[in-house]
Amino acid sequence: MGKHLLVVIVFTLSAGAQQQDENPYRSPQDAVEGRRLYRFYCVNCHGMDGASGRGTRLASPLRRHGSSDREMFRTIANGIPGTEMPGLWMDEDTVWKILAFVRTLEKPSAVACEDMPGDAGRGRELYARHACARCHTLGMSGGRLGPDLTGIGAARSRDQLRESILDPDREIAKRYRTVAANTPGGRVEGILLREDDYTVHLMDAREEIRSFSRKDLQRVERPPRSLMPSYRGALAPADLDDLLSFLCAQRSAGGRP
Repeated sequence: MGKHLLVVIVFTLSAGAQQQDENPYRSPQDAVEGRRLYRFYCVNCHGMDGASGRGTRLASPLRRHGSSDREMFRTIANGIPGTEMPGLWMDEDTVWKILAFVRTLEKPSAVACEDMPGDAGRGRELYARHACARCHTLGMSGGRLGPDLTGIGAARSRDQLRESILDPDREIAKRYRTVAANTPGGRVEGILLREDDYTVHLMDAREEIRSFSRKDLQRVERPPRSLMPSYRGALAPADLDDLLSFLCAQRSAGGRP
């Protein structure tokens, strides 16, 4: 009975806090405490910089599920159904202070990516011609093997995007690192979804989920390269500028310039 009552109390506190429109914890000291809490509860998925984990990139003002204090409180407190984002069933002060730190990770979209020089309209054509949607989501459509590019112009600088296109092996987010399972029937490459002492789960190039028992694997490798091919030499300088302008123009949750 005592445990049930505690759950009810925590739920009631969280529900009440969600009625506030603005974060009551806004001081530098609050952000410092929020950083400590973030390190404890959030860092494994989002990274301390808000950009290096497998979870949603927080080093951006773009928020698919709302960017207001009230909306972000709900996202942190309740999680996002159908995703790896769990609810943080903590007291409201903890959630607000974590949000205070998350705000320090955000970067204004105007600074993050400049869409000039280049023709964004022609860049859209190049995006389609090179079948980028095979691996990347933009808006409501596309593949899942590579990072979601919806709002990428608010999350990455032009130089970062250029490097990702020309030298994709240089910096690979943990969520998209290549894993190779060597089985008696052959080698299967993809991105790692989950692993433990007994099993390895990955998504292969056809976006099929493959699960293997470790006892059936000859070995598991982690090649130091991305599934993303380099387009160095494949894109003329003007074409690269056009494609970058198109990507930089993606600054909204809807995937449109």
